[in-house]
Amino acid sequence: MLGDELKDTLKQRFTSKFTLSAQDEEAVLKSATLKSFKKGERIYPKDVCLGYAIIISGRARGLVSTSNFKEITVFNLQGGDSCMLCGFCSLGVLQAEINLQIEDDMRMILIPREIFKRLRENYPQVANHALELMATRFSSAITAMDQTLFLPLTRRIINFLEQNGAKNGLKITHEQIANDIASAREAVSRALKEMQKKGLVELKRGVVTLR
Repeated sequence: MLGDELKDTLKQRFTSKFTLSAQDEEAVLKSATLKSFKKGERIYPKDVCLGYAIIISGRARGLVSTSNFKEITVFNLQGGDSCMLCGFCSLGVLQAEINLQIEDDMRMILIPREIFKRLRENYPQVANHALELMATRFSSAITAMDQTLFLPLTRRIINFLEQNGAKNGLKITHEQIANDIASAREAVSRALKEMQKKGLVELKRGVVTLR
């Protein structure tokens, strides 16, 4: 059972967006729970169907494994985002290869899978919302995999730094960058040193700044 403050958040970010019956809105408010994950934990939606998640705080990466056992970050989640942590499964689309890596302690409101499935079946607005979320995730995944296959390493690093606000300095290790773009740490370190020589980045201990 959620407290009043979290119920208000749930209303603002979910129930108020759709024309739900009073009974269905009450079912959402009563069944939703608060779930917390620690940094370093992994969520496997194929094995554990958690339902529809409203991210309150924290950060996570959606990962897909390649044929050579590298992991590519195909989307990111943070406070303010929503995600179906079993949405692909319940919609009948394979999500076996996509897992979530918690990067910063995360709190989320979860609407149980059964409740969200019923809403999706009974309300076209909710079904459209689910499809839009799926389309966004798949588009992000396709873009990420396309970049991994066809873009030079330097361009991939620049894209990553731009997406993560490195203009003001990004506290991150070379290994974290490598993990995110499915490269080797040594290759990323070499590329960053070359980029620094060309004036593209500034490197300090644990901080990368994009110029």
